[in-house]
Amino acid sequence: MASDPNPLAPQDIETLALLSDRLADAIDAECAEMAARRLHRLQPLIEAKIQVVKAYERQLAQMGGPAVIAADTGARARLKAPTRRLREALALHTVQIAAARTVSDRLMRSIAETVASKARPVLGYGPGAALRTASAAPAAMAFHASV
Repeated sequence: MASDPNPLAPQDIETLALLSDRLADAIDAECAEMAARRLHRLQPLIEAKIQVVKAYERQLAQMGGPAVIAADTGARARLKAPTRRLREALALHTVQIAAARTVSDRLMRSIAETVASKARPVLGYGPGAALRTASAAPAAMAFHASV
């Protein structure tokens, strides 16, 4: 097997591996807090994760981007385990975020329906025993509806 014509600096590869591990740690910590339903503890974790993401992106750009790193056999070998760990952490994070979003969307929908039903109280029965409700302006409540 031929060596790479322009191998990446070993310290750059180590830095990217370290940042990959730090990012996976940050995501794991965030996932643990979400799983324990300690959402009030997420803000500082998210801010710390954003700093690691920025450092990761800077290092990746400094090294020439993903294509340059993928072309370097030494980098591929060293980054294989940290990248796998990062992908696994991201997969769990994606599932947890989707679950949290589903719960919050359902909660908002329930609140909107309750507000709307309270805005139109039942006044009695009308023709054909249909419920008569007061006419009211629609409740002004907006929430994110996934498409």
